[in-house]
Amino acid sequence: MILLDPTGKGLTDQYGLAKRRHETLNGVRLGLLGNSKLNADKILETLGELISERYAIESVVHRMKPSFSRPVPDDIREEMLAQCDVVIAGVGD
Repeated sequence: MILLDPTGKGLTDQYGLAKRRHETLNGVRLGLLGNSKLNADKILETLGELISERYAIESVVHRMKPSFSRPVPDDIREEMLAQCDVVIAGVGD
């Protein structure tokens, strides 16, 4: 007989946030990366508009992953690395 414990165990590792490179969003090149789920593009588009109203954003690059279940393709990742200072990845549904 195999007995499984359904309570599981929580993670004990602690992770900190990455160091912030920008004090403000003024002047940054903003990237918006959607996961291709329903409404992800609308959520990110609205978020980009709100951020652009509040900060002097230099440019906005909006891309979508071809599939939510796969990592971002190398060409999209490289493009965003070259053209963006800050990237927000978003989901929909």
